[in-house]
Amino acid sequence: MKISIITPTIRENGLKIVKQALDKQTFKNFEWLIGSSFNPKLENAKWIKDDIAGGVWSLNRITNKLIEQANGEIIITLEDWIYINPDAIEKFMINLAKLGRKNVISGVGDQYKSVNKYGKPQIKIWNDPRRTEKYGSFYECFFNDIEYNLAAFWKEDFIEIGGCDKELDIIGSGVALYQCSDRWNDLGFKFWLDQTNESFTVRHGREDYGGQKEWDKNHVMFNGEYDKRKKELKHTGNWPINKN
Repeated sequence: MKISIITPTIRENGLKIVKQALDKQTFKNFEWLIGSSFNPKLENAKWIKDDIAGGVWSLNRITNKLIEQANGEIIITLEDWIYINPDAIEKFMINLAKLGRKNVISGVGDQYKSVNKYGKPQIKIWNDPRRTEKYGSFYECFFNDIEYNLAAFWKEDFIEIGGCDKELDIIGSGVALYQCSDRWNDLGFKFWLDQTNESFTVRHGREDYGGQKEWDKNHVMFNGEYDKRKKELKHTGNWPINKN
């Protein structure tokens, strides 16, 4: 089974840690696609140029472009500044193949202050609130529990809902693949958290977005803009309907 890992990014300095983790993976049959305006020049990574103009950002459109050019049956989303364990890709592949289509899996992970010389984050500064001992290590969750800093889904499922809504890039920043979870949820998909599949994120600021003030100004989706767009899509018949 072929796996495609996608990393849309504007932070070149956040890719080294990702590469170090991917180089150590036990499952080797994957491709890594990086979507960025700059050429990352990383061995074994395929560069998909982000030359998309217009809008507040291009995350929805570059995500569509990455998945369109991905050769894998399974898509794994992996953000910059993140380290994963050597069996992370293998776990996604095994579990998603077992579950089949119409399932989405997310890992869990905390945030750290810095990274050591071996590429692994250290000095924990934030705990993932999704962690729980109540339901075991692998359990079904709500759609909004899925975090796409580290998650996996079927490419065909993404295609069937039309991918990410490119118009959201024009409105403001925020949500991105959350919108896909929302649509999949209405189609009866199941969502899972694998607490054994951990991500280790190095915290970074908003400088690449023009600073915190600029980020706050454009980060409007959860201030009503996303719900407004969702209502518009439903009204025009562009929201998927579960016919079962």
